[in-house]
Amino acid sequence: MSTTDTRSDADTRTGSGSPVTGPEPTAAPEVVAAVLADAPECPEDVVALARAVATAAATPVSGDLVTGAGLSDRVAVLARLRTVLDAEVGRSLAAAHRHDVLPHTPAVYLQRCAAWSSAEAATVLAAARLADQHPALARAWRTGTVATPVVAVLARGLRTQPSAVRQQFLDAVVDQLPHLSPAAAKTVLARALDLLHPHDRDAHDHSDWQRRSVVFTRHGTMTLLAADLPGLEGHAVTAALDAVAASLRTAGDGLTPAQRRADALITLVNRAAATDTLPATRGGLPVAATITISASEADRIATGQRRTPATDLHDPTATDPSGLATTTSAHPIPLSDAAARFALCAGTHTPVLTADPGPRPLTRALLASSTQPLAVGRSQRLATPAQRTALALRDRGCIICGLPAPECQTHHLAAWTHGGATDIDNLVLLCWAHHRAVDLNRWTIARHPDPSPDQPPWIVTPTPRHHWRTRPPHPV
Repeated sequence: MSTTDTRSDADTRTGSGSPVTGPEPTAAPEVVAAVLADAPECPEDVVALARAVATAAATPVSGDLVTGAGLSDRVAVLARLRTVLDAEVGRSLAAAHRHDVLPHTPAVYLQRCAAWSSAEAATVLAAARLADQHPALARAWRTGTVATPVVAVLARGLRTQPSAVRQQFLDAVVDQLPHLSPAAAKTVLARALDLLHPHDRDAHDHSDWQRRSVVFTRHGTMTLLAADLPGLEGHAVTAALDAVAASLRTAGDGLTPAQRRADALITLVNRAAATDTLPATRGGLPVAATITISASEADRIATGQRRTPATDLHDPTATDPSGLATTTSAHPIPLSDAAARFALCAGTHTPVLTADPGPRPLTRALLASSTQPLAVGRSQRLATPAQRTALALRDRGCIICGLPAPECQTHHLAAWTHGGATDIDNLVLLCWAHHRAVDLNRWTIARHPDPSPDQPPWIVTPTPRHHWRTRPPHPV
């Protein structure tokens, strides 16, 4: 006697062989509406695809003992479908561009109609252009066996190569592409091109050297560094970072390799600073992170008191920068109490009197410590590093245009040649252009008659044009 399996096709795809109980899932209408928005002429096959995806999105997902295996397969298939959809987007976009039916360029259209980033749009477009010329690669991409980033890597690397070279390379590696990551694909491509064009190595070396760069951006209180270094130099730098990182490693520290390399980079810079092998800045200041901390804030941190939260952001005292520990730069960064404690413990202190500090214990300790003088009289002409640090705090930068302090020069109000002293009260910061202008009597600098903390210490006024050539012989 034979029996017939009467389970539906949906029943046999649950991953466990058990029938699905409950009603069949239906397409989520809000998903379908969102996907088909502003697309009234969308072909029916794509509409059906949108409904199928919405149906899958409406299906409950769980990872219990019965459905766990099916859930892992679900993830694998959906991930491959994403690649297939990328390929279909690229294929359709290439056709639309050829027939000039897009209201914008392909990249802009993807950004506006689907909120793609420019990088995502560029990746799919580059992959689509290469796949459009090579059917074997297109088949691997559109079946989901080769990831979109891999195709894009090949497209960018082969962009300047002749068609015959592209075809020769793809014929040799297309069967291996499903097993390659984007990084591995870059390595294979570079090696293949080196074998095909061994005489281009010098040209590539020049090109790599021209492309070298280190850029940094600030986000929040963090700084992001990105470096693009030629092969030999990049290997030397990474080898040095790995060696220092290994020397800093201790059992149980729980650090990731990336964190250890970050510690290694900071350690290398600190070692160079400690051995005086770093050059000074253009303005003469030592290379360092300069931090400003008011006496009251330093006392609070030293005694372990917590900061009082602000109750009114419109209150000037709530946003007063003098009440914070911050880095001195064009974009000051507020420091945490832990970072400020470290700076107070490990840094070189230059006390600068901006207001009566009062009888605070930390203030007395700083003033009693071994600090460098801010008035050296006629013993030397050039400002000392301690004076430059104090000027950076007091003047912030050029007192005329505001150019940052590291790019400024020190100027004697009473000229050194006429007996002026190299004292903090006789020095100001000026950029090169305004330093020359002051020396040519184009600007006049005078002390502010009101020495209160909320007033600038100097009054700067332009000299009338007819007085430019009548500079006083002994300026005060």
